[in-house]
Amino acid sequence: MTPMPSMSLLAAVLVGAVGCGGGSHPDTTPAGGAGEEPPQAQAQAGDGAVVPPDQIDEINRQLARKRSVMSRCLALAVDNKELPKNSQGKVTVEIVISPSGTADSVKVVRASLESKMLDDCIIEHIKEIAFPQLPRPFETSYTYGFEAM
Repeated sequence: MTPMPSMSLLAAVLVGAVGCGGGSHPDTTPAGGAGEEPPQAQAQAGDGAVVPPDQIDEINRQLARKRSVMSRCLALAVDNKELPKNSQGKVTVEIVISPSGTADSVKVVRASLESKMLDDCIIEHIKEIAFPQLPRPFETSYTYGFEAM
């Protein structure tokens, strides 16, 4: 049996971005803390087309890789005085990925930081991602956490 990681280590790992696959889900993150909702193992359409778990995992990995780019979006909003220097919060985007692997639709569905510049920058960078080809359109959401220094 492997030893369980300490809660502080677990909490440190959970800070950052949260992804979930398979459509819109209510926010289950407790107030004042970061959490992660595991992606669904499979997303199935009415016609029986299934997005395999490995493709869902790849989508979440690609969104997570953009964290450093997204932090630059926050810096841009702070530099342009849309947000104060000590800004911190979360922005959740809803994404519809086409079978060809492009983000057909990206919109901010929840944000604790109110900045059009930040939202537009996040959307622009997500639209640049080349997602895997999929058997059907796939709707997912992803939350980026921000903290300005």
